[in-house]
Amino acid sequence: MPPDQRVTGRDRIAQLMVLVRGDLRQTEAAARSGLSQPSISKAETGRSTPQPAAAESYARALGAPAALRRELVELCRAAQAELITSQNRIVRRGPEIQRRIRLLESQSDVIRSWQPEIVPGLMQSWDYTLAVIERPTTPKWERERRARLALLDDADRRFLQLVAESVLRYVIGSDAIMRAQREHLIALSRRPNIRLGVLPFGPPLPPPPPGFHLYADRMAVSETIAGTNFLDERADLDAYRAAWDRLDAAALHGDAARDLIGSIR
Repeated sequence: MPPDQRVTGRDRIAQLMVLVRGDLRQTEAAARSGLSQPSISKAETGRSTPQPAAAESYARALGAPAALRRELVELCRAAQAELITSQNRIVRRGPEIQRRIRLLESQSDVIRSWQPEIVPGLMQSWDYTLAVIERPTTPKWERERRARLALLDDADRRFLQLVAESVLRYVIGSDAIMRAQREHLIALSRRPNIRLGVLPFGPPLPPPPPGFHLYADRMAVSETIAGTNFLDERADLDAYRAAWDRLDAAALHGDAARDLIGSIR
């Protein structure tokens, strides 16, 4: 049976390494590829991650299919990038940000988002997105962005999205764009894999933190003026999850959220 493709990160790399080796013994795979047997063993048990070039060479030497080889190399490259520092990594290039976030989204079965200022990216209509970024797009950026939006059609992936009521009232672009965006949110909220919450004006609320996204339990992402911040320290992830849980408990959901969205003109 092939490995479960919903497994993420180092566990998925380990599965792919086993799949690449197939029926060969580790010593035989080492002889064919030049990668040492201890290195193969550590990668297959998740104790270490191969360098992208080593993973590429290993998969080619053992005749792995192109799709499997590409996934293995991409995951190893992402793992390497996450080890640049033990704390924050700010990425500034638009297409690279889209690519890295898409990779995180594709590896996460639950995606949580909180936004006090704008609609979360996956919940945005296309016109709203263009109004938010306020700059010309490129074909590469658009391809990465549309690939991210296609994930919403995955019924097995859950999207838990929270916005402040102010997000629905800020006019981004034009009144027409905002009307369409609110209708888009209502339509998305009816999908079984999307749970939309709105923090309303009026009731006492917890102090709202800046916007952020949580990808399963492996990465938190927040926007800055300088770029996009990626955090994977356990203490940071726990703090973001606790903040998200407090906000979610104070939010309106389901018909109550849709009624509030529909009432805004």
